[in-house]
Amino acid sequence: MTDHTPSDAHADSNAAGDRSESLADRSATADREPVSVLHVEPNARSAELLEAFAERLTDRVRVRSVDGVADAFDAVETGVEIEGERVAVDCVVTEQRLPDETGVDLTERLREASSGLPVVFYTTCPSEEREAAAFGAGADAYFEKGSDRGRYDAILDRIRALVDERPDGGKDARAGVASTPSAPGTPGGTLRSEE
Repeated sequence: MTDHTPSDAHADSNAAGDRSESLADRSATADREPVSVLHVEPNARSAELLEAFAERLTDRVRVRSVDGVADAFDAVETGVEIEGERVAVDCVVTEQRLPDETGVDLTERLREASSGLPVVFYTTCPSEEREAAAFGAGADAYFEKGSDRGRYDAILDRIRALVDERPDGGKDARAGVASTPSAPGTPGGTLRSEE
């Protein structure tokens, strides 16, 4: 299993320490805000699996999926609908192979847009060259796809750690964005700034 993060002692210690969420950890994370994850994945089954494992393994991580870069940028700009509310994206999880571009292209474009969102690769394309390209573009973690629970535990733990470690306390510049309930019959509400 490939499970890589940029090589620094801090990331390694957090990744190793976060592998299992104890009852004490779960109660401590209950006080933290939920983490909204945008999963960029063209394979519907893979998208469903990450969402299902997130629901089953943690109360804190909520996942919504899109299948390409264009839809990902729309979601980063407008938020994602979760439980009837439109909320800001806290982390992006991407496959390398996408229908309109690549995960590396997505990461580069997010970084060019000055997005501080953590980016995690969860891909069927494991190779040292692709992994190096992902990190070179600004990715924060890289995982090879697999369907075992341990892999999902590791990915979810890393997502939580990346969001929690951000200097802004886990929210990007859109932290002043409030969730807005979606009106019935509409695809979603709009984001409001509380500035």
